[in-house]
Order: sequence, then structure tokens, then C-alpha cells
Amino acid sequence: MEIRRDTFWNITFTMQLLLYVLAGIAILIFCYGFYRRYRLWNKGRKEKISWDTVKNNFAYFIRIAIRQTKLQRDKLTGTMHKMMAYGFVVLFIGTVLVFIDHDFGIPILQGVFYLIYELVLDVFGMVFIIGLLAFLYIRGKRQRTRMLQKRTDYALLILFLLIAAGGYVIEGIRISETNITYGHWSPVGYLLSKGFEGSLLFNRDTYLVWWMSHAILVFAFIAIMPYTKLFHIFTAPVNILISPVKRTGDFEAEVNGAISVGESKSVSKLYDFTNLQLLSTDACTECGRCDNLCPAHLSGKELAPRNIIMKIRDNMEENKVIASFISSEELKACTTCGACVEACPVSINHIDLILAMRRGALPEELLNPNAEEALIHTENDHNIWGSPWSSRENWTNGLDIPVLQPRQSKKKEAN
Repeated sequence: MEIRRDTFWNITFTMQLLLYVLAGIAILIFCYGFYRRYRLWNKGRKEKISWDTVKNNFAYFIRIAIRQTKLQRDKLTGTMHKMMAYGFVVLFIGTVLVFIDHDFGIPILQGVFYLIYELVLDVFGMVFIIGLLAFLYIRGKRQRTRMLQKRTDYALLILFLLIAAGGYVIEGIRISETNITYGHWSPVGYLLSKGFEGSLLFNRDTYLVWWMSHAILVFAFIAIMPYTKLFHIFTAPVNILISPVKRTGDFEAEVNGAISVGESKSVSKLYDFTNLQLLSTDACTECGRCDNLCPAHLSGKELAPRNIIMKIRDNMEENKVIASFISSEELKACTTCGACVEACPVSINHIDLILAMRRGALPEELLNPNAEEALIHTENDHNIWGSPWSSRENWTNGLDIPVLQPRQSKKKEAN
């Protein structure tokens, strides 16, 4: 028996044609959603990608995006995410190979390679499902309070689960009905095929229903991706690769006397951010790791770094005044400690965004109207009041405060 993949087993030409039509529709919806966000990013100030940064970030990209070392700080959820991510990537590569084999007519899915292909995809498919089930359990039990409890989060996990399970079902029916001698190379599908023998629900006649329902779920996933936080599958790796890596606590300070709204790093309206900064907000996974380490948030202040990012992302449709959706109390509460930046697994720089909005708020007196003056005095006179050095001791007048006397020179001591 020839060992090769029969991609459209038991599928008529009409249904194959319908598959490609549905695929085209899903891709068009995806492309429109992507363009919609891309257009919004480009409404910000233009900032070119630094290819030196990309080159320097390559090792960092491997560590953060591929090895996912930041996620591993929470070992349970980090491991589950890696299982989902690696499983998803392997299944995606497997789908691309099917496309190359069938649509480009390059016969790669045959012989020994095809047997290894089936085994690898079956194993990683189970890895993917275990990760999904674990995440559903963690969310359902609310074991991580930092996670938002949105219905859409559960719906997306269930969608993934149905797609993965559907793939095994159609594989099991195909093995059961064709009695191929190498079916055991697909261990999960092979076990299911034994259970499907003589079944009224899982057989050659119902195969088309299972096959089409699986395809429709996959196309639904593709179509909704740019409209949900699943978009981070694309934007997070890009942001990690193009964002300059800064040592924790580093930021670009501007103390130039008067800070005007028109300066490059001052933000009073949403489109004052750069296009790359706006893109970075679409990389947010809403994981809450930044909130979990923010000292201002943990002490009860209004600031929540995740909310700052989500508010910028969700208000991007219009060039709104920042003060209309982010309060001055939120901006003032930030201590610029860098805990949020250090915790973020997708390299969003919350501090740069917050400081830019602070600078934009100063001229409009949305923050303390005396803050700018105090900063200037601190730089020039080393005190916030602008008092001269000659009057530094005046506060001791009338108080019994010992004052150090100037040390006499050795020459005077000798006399």
C-alpha cells in the first residue's frame, strides 16, 4: 500500500470548491481587520523601525518569544501557555505542509516523512489540548486573580478545543473507514478509530458533516483574530523584535525648563503617540502581570498599568484628548519603578507611554500646576523652592540645631 496523504478523502469536488470559497472569505475578513488596525497605528507620529534594534533584539526575541522565559516565572500558567503555543505552531506548520503538498503539487507528504509527520502532529495536538484544558481549569477556579474573567476568553479557549478535537474526529473516521495499515502512526486518531467501528455517528456517511464543521471553526478563528486579543499572536512577536530593550528603570528623561505639547515626546492627544507605540498596545494579552507587580496598584492607587494600555488600544478610533479617558490621578501614581516593563511578556514599555502623557498634561495643568516649576528649581537650585544656597540654613533660625563649622586650614592651625 502506498503511504501518502489523501487530503480530500470522501469529499466531492463541489465541497472542495466550497471549502476554498469559505477560506477566501475568512482571509478577506482577516485582512480587513488587520488593515483597520494598521491604519490606526499609522495615524500616530511616524517612527521608523530601527534595523539595528531588530538585529540587537534577535537573542532577546529567542529568549522571550520562543523560550518564553518571562512567562515561566509563573511556572504553572507559563508551562500551559508554552504547551498551547508550541502545539499551535506545530499544527500550523502541518497545515502549511498540506497546502504545499496538495495545492502546489509538491509531493512531500508521503513515505517515511508522512509517517513522522502524522506522529508529530498527533503528539503536539494532544499537547495543545492539555494546555487548553489546564487554562480552562485555572480560569474556572480563578486560581490567578490577575486574569480578567471575560466570556470571550472562555469562548476563545473553547473554540480552540473544538478545532483540535474536530481534527482528531475526522482523522479517526478516516482511519476506521480506510483500514490503512499505517494508522497506528497517528496514535490518537488510531485509538478513536477503534471506538468508531460500527458507530452510527462517526462513519463514512457523517464524515462530511464533521469535516465541514471542523473547517468552518478554523475559518471562524482566522476571521476573528484581528478583532480579539488573539491578534497578539502576530503583534506580540513583532513588538518584541522592534522595541528597544531597556535596562529595568531606564527611560528617556526630558528636563528642559518648559515642556510644550508640540515636542516629540509629549502626548496630549492619542495620535501624539508614535505608530510603533500604538502598535505595542495591540500586543497586550491582558494577562495582568504588570498590575500584579505595580507598587502603586498594589497600594490601592488608581493606577493599573494594564488599564492604561487597554484604554489607549480601545480608544484608538479617534484622536481623543488623553484626559478624556485616562485620569491625572492614574498618571501621577506611577513611580517609574519599571516593575510593569520588567513583567510584561510582550515588551510593552508602560513607562514611556505614561511619561509622555505626563508631559502632555503639565502645560494644561492636569497634573499639579506647580510640578513643572518644582522640577526646574530642583535642576537649577537643588531644592524645590528655588531658594539660593546662601539661605540654606535659614530654616534653623530660632531652633537649637548644631551647625558644622568650616574646617580651619592647617596654616591657621600652625599659627
